[in-house]
Amino acid sequence: MKIIVVGAGKVGYSLAQRLVQDEHDVFIVDKFAERIDNLKSSLDVNLVHGNGSDLKLLQEIGVEDVGMFISVTDSDEVNILSCSVAKILGIPKTIARVRDNTMVENMDEHLRDRLGVDLFINPEMVTAQELLQILETPGAIDVEEFGQGTVRLMEFKVHDEISILHQPLKEIRFPEGVLLVGILRAGEMIIPHGDSYLEFNDNVFFLGLKESVEEVERTWFHNNDTYNKRATVVGAGLIGRNLSILLEQAGFSVKVIEKDYERCELLASQLDKALVINGDATNLELLEAEEVGDSDVIICLTDDDKLNLLVALVGKHMGIPKTVVRVGRPEYIMLMEQVGIDVVFSPRLLTSGEILRFVRRGEGLVSISTFEGGKAESIELEITGSSPIVGKQLKDIRLPGKALVGVILRNGEPIVPTGITEVLESDHIIIFTLPDNVNKLLKYLQ
Repeated sequence: MKIIVVGAGKVGYSLAQRLVQDEHDVFIVDKFAERIDNLKSSLDVNLVHGNGSDLKLLQEIGVEDVGMFISVTDSDEVNILSCSVAKILGIPKTIARVRDNTMVENMDEHLRDRLGVDLFINPEMVTAQELLQILETPGAIDVEEFGQGTVRLMEFKVHDEISILHQPLKEIRFPEGVLLVGILRAGEMIIPHGDSYLEFNDNVFFLGLKESVEEVERTWFHNNDTYNKRATVVGAGLIGRNLSILLEQAGFSVKVIEKDYERCELLASQLDKALVINGDATNLELLEAEEVGDSDVIICLTDDDKLNLLVALVGKHMGIPKTVVRVGRPEYIMLMEQVGIDVVFSPRLLTSGEILRFVRRGEGLVSISTFEGGKAESIELEITGSSPIVGKQLKDIRLPGKALVGVILRNGEPIVPTGITEVLESDHIIIFTLPDNVNKLLKYLQ
């Protein structure tokens, strides 16, 4: 599909990378020539210097065969205007990055249609919602749900006290209704088999019935029996404000530390019970005075990667069991995990993943989720009557690349399949796979 991306910033770059990986024909438009020049040697895309809302420019690119238009500049207004122009020119699907919550909240469906935007995406709110889901599951690094919450995929860190280290998976009795579908070891994703085993510091992915995956967490990975939902948030920017509000609504006891007094005043006016502290989170005396060490989790959300890492490590030293760190540069993710940070995330990767989910949904996918900065993906796909796997048992199906069918949703009911499970028309199958296999899988299954 031919896709136009307006904005060559961090989100635009990450998104274009993923779209190229999916074999789309991508055009990137940006009004800053320097940004365009920076991409010439790093991305195999069509680069256009200019204004993304310029009718003449878009007509020169050729919009007749464009399937999607995505505007992710730093300006909400420019993004909405660009999408409106694109829709007027006949582009069927448009996505606008909008960071102002009030702007979207005050729009009804009629106004959205008139503006010509099919999806508004707020990177900070997407990030906050993802973090809330993780924080509500204390043993997990990442959590995704399928089948209206009946199926879960959860990622855990293997600690050195776990009883199943170095045992072949075929000898371990996991709860009925769950599969271990992936092992991330030293930056490499492994699709496991019966002779695979777990090592200290592995990240492991379990997919199955919600109750069964939660039993896995309780049995091996829930190493904090006194989780009292006490959270310390460092940084009251857009992500920090959104997350603090969501945490308070979810029943967390929240402390927020922020150096900027105006941000503190703004957030304090939006919260009912949370404590907002105007101060420097690197000040150990402040942290001790405010009893930050009693928190169950510390979430570092400033724009400074090094500061976030430092404060998180200080939090670990004070005895906080779980640390969560925001990074601006995705290449830091593995490094921070190696020095002991529990959850490391990149807002731009989460945003590009959310947009990619919308793009792929138009190709027949029900949903798609990405993990570890794109090292693995889970796909929910409806099987049509023309699919070559209809009527076959799983043991007779050879999926291209490395992939595992973890769950089948049949008439809304989840089934954890075995080799003799037969795939039927209208089944929804949930597959855990490597990103390089996605296109091959979709072409084969559809």
